[in-house]
Parts: sequence; C-alpha cells; structure tokens
Amino acid sequence: MRPPADGMRPRPGEGPPEGRPREGERAPQTQGALPQAHVQRAAYSAAAQASAPSGASAAGQSAYGAGRQRDGGPADDRDDPPADDPRRALDGSPFPPRGDGDAGRRPRDRNGRPGGPPPFRFVLADKHYTVLLGAGQYGPGSVLNEESRAKARPIVVKGDTVAYVSTEGVVTPSKQEQEFLDAMQSSLLAGAGAAAALALGLGMLLAGGLSSRLSKLTGAVRAMQGGALRQQVPAEGKDEVAELAGAFNDMSEQLARSHEELKASHQTILEQAEQLKELSIRDALTSLYNRRHFDEQANTLYHQAVRHKRPISLVIGDIDFFKKINDNFSHATGDVVLRHVGSILRQHVRLSDLVARYGGEEFVLALPDTDGKQAAALCDKLRSLIEAYPWHEVHPNLKVTMSMGVFADYAVGTAEAMLQKADELLYKAKETGRNRVCHV
Repeated sequence: MRPPADGMRPRPGEGPPEGRPREGERAPQTQGALPQAHVQRAAYSAAAQASAPSGASAAGQSAYGAGRQRDGGPADDRDDPPADDPRRALDGSPFPPRGDGDAGRRPRDRNGRPGGPPPFRFVLADKHYTVLLGAGQYGPGSVLNEESRAKARPIVVKGDTVAYVSTEGVVTPSKQEQEFLDAMQSSLLAGAGAAAALALGLGMLLAGGLSSRLSKLTGAVRAMQGGALRQQVPAEGKDEVAELAGAFNDMSEQLARSHEELKASHQTILEQAEQLKELSIRDALTSLYNRRHFDEQANTLYHQAVRHKRPISLVIGDIDFFKKINDNFSHATGDVVLRHVGSILRQHVRLSDLVARYGGEEFVLALPDTDGKQAAALCDKLRSLIEAYPWHEVHPNLKVTMSMGVFADYAVGTAEAMLQKADELLYKAKETGRNRVCHV
C-alpha cells in the first residue's frame, strides 16, 4: 500500500492495524507516560500563561511557551513548525499558523530573542508531586511540601492532570539586567556613603556650634556662682539651646535686679538701724549722747584704763542759775542755752572723749588718758568759753556760766563711784561761788 501524499489523511480502513503507528509517524503517548520534555514544555506554557497579559490565549501560550529551559532544562533549538505542520500540542490543539500577528506574542529569552524561556525559574513536579525541576529550592526527586502543593497549578492534558507547576522560584535576571542592578547597587552605595559623610560633617558642625554655645552658658553659670549675677549669653535661633539661653538671660536679669533691690533695701535698713541707734543714744535737744549711753561707755573706758594702767578723768558740770533763765527768759530761751552749751563742749574736746547730757542742765564728760590736772585745765577752758559766748545775741540781758567738778582717781573701784566723787566736787564749786572748776 502506498503511503498517502503529504498533507493527506488515509481513508478509513486503509491504515495500519490499530495500535501500530504508520511509517514516519510518532506513536501516541499514553496517559501517565508523557516524556519529561513534553511535561516541561507544558510547564513552561503554564508558567508563561501565569505571567502573560490577560489577553493571551491558553493555546497560544501552550505552543509558544515551549523553548529552551534555563538551569539544566531540555534544549529545543528547532524553528517554529510550519503552518501546515500536522503535529499537535499536548492538549490536542494544532499549532497556530505562523503570521505577523503572532510574532508579538511569542515568548522571548532574557536577551530579547524569540523562543526563550520566561524570565524566571519555577518548580515542576509530576502528578505525584515528585520534583522534576527544583528552581534552586528543591532537589530532583524530592517531594513538595503541603504549602508548595497548595500553591502549585496543575497541568492538564486531555482532562487529566499530568504535572504540577509553581512559580515560587526566584527571578533570574539577564546579564544586562544584572549589570543594571549592579550599577544601581553601586549608585545606592555611593549615595549612602555621600549621605553618611554629609550627615557626619553636618553633625560635627552642629556639635561644634552646640558645644560652643553650651560652653558660653556654662561659663556664665560659673560667673554667677562667683557673684556676678548679671550675665548674658547669645540666644540666637529657635532650637532648645536658644530657648535655654533666653530663659537663662531672663533668670540672670531677674536675679541681678532682685539682688540689687535687696542690697539697696539692706543698706536702707542698716541706715535706718543706725539712725534708730543714734536716736536711742542721743539727746534730742543737744544731739549729745544721753545718760544711758554715757554710763555704758564710761564703764568700758574705766575698765580699759584700769587694765592698761592709763589715767582717766570724769567731769560733771551744771549751768548756773538755769531755773532763773527759764523763769526770766522763757523755756525756749533755756533750750537755746542748752544747745549752745552742748555745742561748745562737743567742739572743744577730742574724738576719743565722751560728752553727754546727763539730765536737765547737767553735762558729763569722760576723758580717757587724761589725768586730773589736764582735765581741770580743759574744764577751765570750757568754762571760760561758755562765759565769753555772745549770749546777748540770744537775749540782751542773758548771761550764762557753768560750774564743774573733776575726779581722776580710778582707785575708788567703778566709773559710777568716780562720777559721784565728781558730783561732790561740783556741789563744792556751787557753794564757793559758781562759775568755777573744783578738782582733787
């Protein structure tokens, strides 16, 4: 029997016995016994269909997804089948005719040439989940785990599942893509290094400025600790250090102002206290010391004289006929007389001498480092000055004199005892005619 012409199918009954292929034809593959190359082609087709645009047909992806497999897969360098190729795909559909419209849908390799594998690796297993291609994750002959089985997609041929494919493999960039990725990585590393250097430089610059400002603030605090309360530090900017500097300046100004006010108030208090003290120890009319202060200071001078064995004299004087002055010329005139007598006594004694109004018209003196004769001579001078004063300016008929008693022996035991002796001598001067000085 002659073989049929090319492209012609034999008429029924003219073929070879059932189960035997014609001469030049392939033997049909039985279910479950597909060659591994066909399974891999179908896996490529399924993987490409999973990553292809939604408009691509399953039949076209099954046919055109079969190409060279990467990483150890089978190689198929044959050209595309002719338009009248009688071969069929694994799913039984004929290869689509070759045309210009199909060229855009043909799978291409990593370098852009048509017919290459998809740009990724995938896991391929047979229907029993035994790994045929591990995609760098499973070894050949291993079994998929439950998680990978759930992700796997079945490869169905004529209604039967012959294999499983999963796109959980890793992407395998081409040489050009790898160079691009390396360039990007180098650029990123260079950018990160430049950013780190810039950040470091800015950090050092900011740290230097911050350190300088904090140093000024610390110096101002130490100056305040030393007593200079009014301190001012630069408070430029709006950061925390500037706010701290501004608060410090306000605090320093307030402290300095408060300290000055407190110091002024303290000085005022001291002056007032001194005035109160003077008022408490001074006679209001004559501005001489009063009796209480004289008693305290005379006792101190007496003990110093005894301790150092130095002379001391106590004097008591009384204005003669003072009651008649008040009666004849008025008490106001008597006050004027007391003020003038007190002024004469104060102006003609030493700073170390003590002069006081003892009461009424009586005046007392404590003369340290002065013996009896010296004290008597001083008192006689004072008596003469009082008598010679132009009293007629106060009143035409006014005349004023003073009698004095002087005692200079501290052996009597106390300053009070010496003053009593001086008072006895004063009475003696009164009894012997007034306007005189009596002493021992």
